[in-house]
Amino acid sequence: MKVKALSFRQPWAALILEGRKTLDLRTWSSHYRGPLAIYASLEVEKEACLVHGFDPQTLSTGVVIGIVDLVDILPLDEAAYARRQSEHLTGRNFRPGLFGWVLKNPRPLEPPVVVKGRQHLFDVVLDTNQLSVTSYQFPAISNQIPVNSGRKTESKPRPTVNSQLSSEISEFELSVRPETGDGYRLEFTQKLVEAVPDQPYLYQQPAIKTRVSVELGGDSLRTVADVVLEALRQNGYKPTDLSAARRQPFVLSEESGVRLGLVFLAVKPVTKLNRIEAISQGVRQMTAEELYYWYSKCTGAPAAERAQKALRVLLSEE
Repeated sequence: MKVKALSFRQPWAALILEGRKTLDLRTWSSHYRGPLAIYASLEVEKEACLVHGFDPQTLSTGVVIGIVDLVDILPLDEAAYARRQSEHLTGRNFRPGLFGWVLKNPRPLEPPVVVKGRQHLFDVVLDTNQLSVTSYQFPAISNQIPVNSGRKTESKPRPTVNSQLSSEISEFELSVRPETGDGYRLEFTQKLVEAVPDQPYLYQQPAIKTRVSVELGGDSLRTVADVVLEALRQNGYKPTDLSAARRQPFVLSEESGVRLGLVFLAVKPVTKLNRIEAISQGVRQMTAEELYYWYSKCTGAPAAERAQKALRVLLSEE
């Protein structure tokens, strides 16, 4: 069977096949709609692999790993780019001239097919008997990562943000909770969206549950305001978007959501402002690997509270 193919770097090819990335960003459009073979190119973005929980050494490259349905191509302005961040998963700043390729129904090939990749759309011949309708299991992530941030180096297991079922994806939000007068508190939430069991890739009627929820206000919030504003800027929002009158939640990318959530969790019970400042700056300086490690520890029952306390001691030296 001849199929149109398109090249994707890793881990983006893997994220598409896993059903987590449903909007691909390109600087060009096409009239084509229909089946699209996912070619994992030879280029690997190692930092992005770590951010999204993949070991860059084990991801397939130079092969077609599956097929997805290209259902639409849409021009994106800055507002649409920010609004649909959870679909394209890109943490970079917006640039004009982008198109969003809407992808649905990924089906893995078992085994992957070795082909020569090309630019733009190209044709490949595939044996459709290889298509699988089951969830694709990607190689396990590396079990050792460096944990540093300027302190003594040690090895820790590399976590994923979502340790639940592979059919769940995380959504990170920051919501304004008005108080008396012009004041407000901010609520950070991480929600898990679980696919319908018999439709593991089509999130038409998702089951949503809250995994993490923590509020911050008053002097504590003012002390970490720079971290909050940095997270908003990274996701295409302006500082003026934050006010007591705002009703829509801010949607955050995974890494910025994890970083902000870890700050909120760590400083929530702390009353001394110098400790809050030290903790927030310590989290701000963490590498992606260290950040994900501590977030996993601080949100994973039953030892989450002990991990949060250990993090406070580590960062504030008290």
